[in-house]
Amino acid sequence: MAHKEFRTLIPVDEAHRLLKQIPINHSTKSLPLEEALGYTLAEHVVSSIDVPSFDKSIMDGYAVRAGDTYQAGETNPVTLCFTGSIDAGFVGDFYLNEGEAISIATGAPIPDGADAMVKVEDTKRANSKVSIYRPVHTGENIMSRGSDIMRGEQVLCRNTRIGSREIGVLSAIGKRYVDVDTIKVGIISTGNELITPGNSLDKGMIYDTNSYALSTSVKECGATPLMYGIVEDEEKAMFNAINRAVQECNLVLTSGSTSAGAGDIMYKVIEEKGRTLFHGINIKPGKPVVAGMINDVPTIGLPGNPTSALTIFNEFIVPLIHNTQDTFDNTKDELTVTAVLGTGINSQGRQQLLPVGMIRGKVYPADKGSGAITTLADADGFIQISAETEYIEPDTSVNVTLFGNVDEPDLLFTGGYCPGIDILEELSGLKFRVLNNGSSGGFSSVSTGFSDIAGVNMPDDSGNYNISMIKKMKLSDVVLVKGYKREQGLIVRQNSDISGIDDILDKRLINRNRGSGTRSLLDLNLKQFADKMGMSFNNLKQSLDGYNSGAKSHLAVCNAVKEEFADVGFGLRTMAENSGLKFISICEEEFDFLVQKEAMDLTEIKTSISCLSSKYFADNLPSGLSVYERTGEIIEF
Repeated sequence: MAHKEFRTLIPVDEAHRLLKQIPINHSTKSLPLEEALGYTLAEHVVSSIDVPSFDKSIMDGYAVRAGDTYQAGETNPVTLCFTGSIDAGFVGDFYLNEGEAISIATGAPIPDGADAMVKVEDTKRANSKVSIYRPVHTGENIMSRGSDIMRGEQVLCRNTRIGSREIGVLSAIGKRYVDVDTIKVGIISTGNELITPGNSLDKGMIYDTNSYALSTSVKECGATPLMYGIVEDEEKAMFNAINRAVQECNLVLTSGSTSAGAGDIMYKVIEEKGRTLFHGINIKPGKPVVAGMINDVPTIGLPGNPTSALTIFNEFIVPLIHNTQDTFDNTKDELTVTAVLGTGINSQGRQQLLPVGMIRGKVYPADKGSGAITTLADADGFIQISAETEYIEPDTSVNVTLFGNVDEPDLLFTGGYCPGIDILEELSGLKFRVLNNGSSGGFSSVSTGFSDIAGVNMPDDSGNYNISMIKKMKLSDVVLVKGYKREQGLIVRQNSDISGIDDILDKRLINRNRGSGTRSLLDLNLKQFADKMGMSFNNLKQSLDGYNSGAKSHLAVCNAVKEEFADVGFGLRTMAENSGLKFISICEEEFDFLVQKEAMDLTEIKTSISCLSSKYFADNLPSGLSVYERTGEIIEF
């Protein structure tokens, strides 16, 4: 075979550009949890259980009724009767009566009748009597059922790279298998001189290094390597190997047979079976690289020299795989960066490693409280706070130890959840960090400078949205961007006989969490119903089974109804229909966006508002969400 000269060597930037445009298909497979590390989630993960699944103690002490401790003091303790002990893992029945205390270990279930926990250091026990030296309030030192993760709550997003923290979350919700999105990468080593490690090394032969080095490198990228072994420098053998690989893989990598020697035929295989993108890059080491498409499968010939092959892999193939997977990667080595606090932190004089999130060089607390497994999944790193520090001012410079090379979000989004936010993120091309803390939380987050923007849907008694809350909180450094309308109503099973508010008094309700706009909207409708019935709103609430429940999301409401934990919920048409439930329309509401005034100059905010106002956004909204004449209107205060 005559020697073939390289085509004109293309610049490195041009090679990156051409490779970035290559479409690579994905493969989905189910893996046991212990094998999922490093892979990419193929779907959003929703919890099927509450975490914790019971009310539990967060420290050692005594379970009590809070009302029994209100008169307690250092010099005048309250004395309660000791009636038993509960250890972690206890299975059985305990009931706490007035005037009683039960010893309880950290992580143990709270007995029926108890509503608070007194720390052991605030007590003294003598035989059957327990002295309480400090009052506690309802819920104190208790981690309530579902307070970390609620049934139906989305805990991890599709395209998240699975690291140790994600494994912790998946195991906490009982996931044994997880669907992962991966790229199958075929690996072929070419050369008559190659031999598999472990065999005797004959004269003139060398061990195949590239198959194993590239396979490991592919795994480190969260992709799946398929090794096809060693192929001789012979056209028929090469054609057969490539044929098989392109049928079974999403990307094929070969090593060797790429230069201009008489025995190097990889470029010929690509030209005859597909089309060549380039042959040769102006780079050292690694000049003889050939890339092309065969049967719509990217096929890239790497140099045979192991150092050159790995250099080209790291420079070109790693970003190609990561860009294709669009991963949010939490798995890389620790890094330390300097940033400033976006909000003040009250540490109460305790040594802390405080989990934090990070955005545009600012950090904010991500801690959800003792025992919350989702804290680490939502955090980017942590800061160290000494025991001598009681409060850290906003804008203070801090050192952040990152859990990985953080893929910082473009905007921190708080407030109420809406599927419209997901669509806004997708269409705008921005990356949002979304903390769903309800409309009340959204107002607080923006007012304190904690977040850039919040989704809010808080009605006043007249049915007007959000402006009354802004005035009530005396906010002046904010802007309200009018959003879109959402249809809210009753969510029931398909065979339900409920047709309106009148029918729910003798039914089990799953309510939204306090502080959410949806809960306030239901209250508004319940007040109107109470007035019509000539009864007080308080009496109506007390008679409504489940009124005091608090699902943290619309999806959690749907799941509670679907699984018959409740007969009726209140929420979005969109979520009800997606869950296969019946929706009974009650009203339309306004879902708006509260923005820090100074954040209005951010390119990311301008992009979001422009997308919100676009026809493209309006056309992509699902059933139950719709833009109107005020969408995109900006109201300043």
